[in-house]
Amino acid sequence: MPEGLMTLLFSNIDPIYEFHRGFLKELDQRLALWEGRSNAHVKGDYQRIGDVMLKNMCVLKEFTSYLQKHDEVLTELEKSSKRLKKLETVYKEFELQKVCYLPLNTFLLKPIQRLMHYKLILERLCKHYSPAHRDYEDCKEALKEVAEIASQLQSSLIRLENFQKLTELQRDLIGIENLTTPGREFIREGCLYKLTKKGLQQRMFFLFSDMLLYTSKGVTATNQFKVHGQLPLNGMIVEESENEWSVPHCFTIYSAQRTIVVAASSKVEMGKWIEDLNIAIDLAKKSQEKSGVFLDPGLSDHSNRSSDEVSLEQESEDDMNSSRTSLDKQTHHRANTTVHVCWHRNTSVSMSDHSLAVEVPLL
Repeated sequence: MPEGLMTLLFSNIDPIYEFHRGFLKELDQRLALWEGRSNAHVKGDYQRIGDVMLKNMCVLKEFTSYLQKHDEVLTELEKSSKRLKKLETVYKEFELQKVCYLPLNTFLLKPIQRLMHYKLILERLCKHYSPAHRDYEDCKEALKEVAEIASQLQSSLIRLENFQKLTELQRDLIGIENLTTPGREFIREGCLYKLTKKGLQQRMFFLFSDMLLYTSKGVTATNQFKVHGQLPLNGMIVEESENEWSVPHCFTIYSAQRTIVVAASSKVEMGKWIEDLNIAIDLAKKSQEKSGVFLDPGLSDHSNRSSDEVSLEQESEDDMNSSRTSLDKQTHHRANTTVHVCWHRNTSVSMSDHSLAVEVPLL
């Protein structure tokens, strides 16, 4: 790791880590007193947590500048691992270890996500206590402090979560470069069945703010997905087509390049995909109009579209064999990302689902 990156990484993480060590020690001490059998007559003074939270949330405010730098840390780590092969190898080898149960850069988001956890915990405490409770005022003040920090870091967290997701997908996908292009936002990933000459075949689809990718799973040790198609959202139209193809939960995607027919695992899944696709297409159109760049829509007139236009490519898992040799030369890839979960569970998740998942441990 270059010295500059080492300094940037640890000068931001170490102070936050040291703060949390002290915070944890105070919480452990308070809980020991709260649950302890001795000093029963004074126990009432210790059966509260608001004062500890308030003290530490006030201290945490001083670390906002460190948390704001996580954006820079994540970006530099990604740049360096692309530039330095040795660092990339060490990075990937570490991710294969049992201790690294998530992609490494996901852990770098944890300090900011933890801040959001404190906010949620204090909100729950304030709802739980009556205003007359001895712990209520401290909890209310602590919530005010942490809400102030959270509002400053909210936009940074959204940007970081998006960047982390794009870098994670860059490693999971073969056949697409520069996925982390500035301005690109991840929207949804998941399993759909694509109509091919061999019938319906399982594919992984990835929807971004500017394009839709579809891939198949490699039959190699790398566990990666190979990109088969890249469809720009510009001029795209999506329509339900169950009646036309007599396939349940089926819809057709018309793009300037090609027309494809896909089927979801359920009506709910189909609804999620169609809704997200239509919103993304609309936003891409507005973004294009705003920038003043007008591309050939390609599909402005769909009055004559028919099932004859559908491209049924000769696609199957067999087409991965041709690239097997080159794929096997790559470093082993741990299947611990949501792409693999979606593939095996035949479902999809959106960016809002990812954000909501951060709160799940508290529910």
